[in-house]
Amino acid sequence: MILIDIGNTNYHILENERIYDLKKIKKFNKKIFYISVNEQKEKELLKLNPSAINLKNYVNFKTDYKNLGIDRIMACKSIKNGVVVDAGSAVTIDIMQNGVHKGGIIMPGIFAFKEAFVKISKVLDMEIKKFDLDKLPQNTNEALLYGSVGAILEIIKSFKGPYYFTGGDGEFLSSFVDGIYIKDLVFRGMEKTIKENNDNSFTKR
Repeated sequence: MILIDIGNTNYHILENERIYDLKKIKKFNKKIFYISVNEQKEKELLKLNPSAINLKNYVNFKTDYKNLGIDRIMACKSIKNGVVVDAGSAVTIDIMQNGVHKGGIIMPGIFAFKEAFVKISKVLDMEIKKFDLDKLPQNTNEALLYGSVGAILEIIKSFKGPYYFTGGDGEFLSSFVDGIYIKDLVFRGMEKTIKENNDNSFTKR
């Protein structure tokens, strides 16, 4: 079995307990379950793997949030209580209470901030590295980090933890707030969905 999380930039793949990314999809000879936030990349997957099953059609998730992205649903699905942060191209912050999604926030990811600063001026090319949130910035790079990464962290910390992080920048952000980084958090939600539906009951929808 192969699980594929189709993101805005890459295909994130779990195969044989190994997670890796592909820019361009390939044909697989195993049963595929997937989720997608990118329609074009989804079409490319299905062109080569027409029997792949979209878990969006099978997921059960409690929320009043309208049009919640399937990637956010899967990241939250295995968390009963806490703040779920998926830090990729965008940063999403979702609140779970007793297995119910209470709402969430979307803001630009770290690299989006970096790109925005450079568009203002080439001298504002931010180096992404650890910095001290408790000290007033004393140079331009610290000021840029505080205004971007710091802004993300302040919003995260405005909610009561525990904090669960995933995504490309999840491990970096988790180091600032005593958070738990779970690389395969989205895949755990996908696996839970498959178990809830009983693998043998799936048909293409």
